[in-house]
Amino acid sequence: MNPDLVGRLEAVRMMLENPIIITSGVRCPVRNEEVGGIPHSRHLFGDAADCYAPGLSVYALAAAAIAAGLGVIIYEDEGFCHLEI
Repeated sequence: MNPDLVGRLEAVRMMLENPIIITSGVRCPVRNEEVGGIPHSRHLFGDAADCYAPGLSVYALAAAAIAAGLGVIIYEDEGFCHLEI
């Protein structure tokens, strides 16, 4: 996983004062296809993580991630955010 992403995820964790659970990080091409990832997903390069913060809304997580300089895609129905550099 890209060290810059890891550092920004830690910054998000500290802002929220809450754990962040990573459900998908670096993916090989086969796994990316299995989960329906796009062909040039940032996961393939270690530049993305799908996460949730137990007890917090996806919007709270997204706001902190944006403040940390991350790109965000909110998957509200699934209860997680895709965060990327």
